Amino acid sequence: MKNPFKKHDSSNKLVAGLALGAIFAGAIVYLYIKRKADIDTAATELKDRAKDYLKEKRKQAKKAKTDVSELADIIHN
Repeated sequence: MKNPFKKHDSSNKLVAGLALGAIFAGAIVYLYIKRKADIDTAATELKDRAKDYLKEKRKQAKKAKTDVSELADIIHN
């Protein structure tokens, strides 16, 4: 029969659990930082492309100058 008053030593399991937790936390942080750098690089590239597109559009876009008398023709067409 087992002695009910004997304390079980579970410090090895505790140390192993803490070590595994620290390893997993480090891996998650590493992957997050690595992925964030990739996302930031892609975002800056997309921003540059959008600015180029807008610059091209600005050259083509011209303001339509109309008089009040011409507005009726524009609405009815």
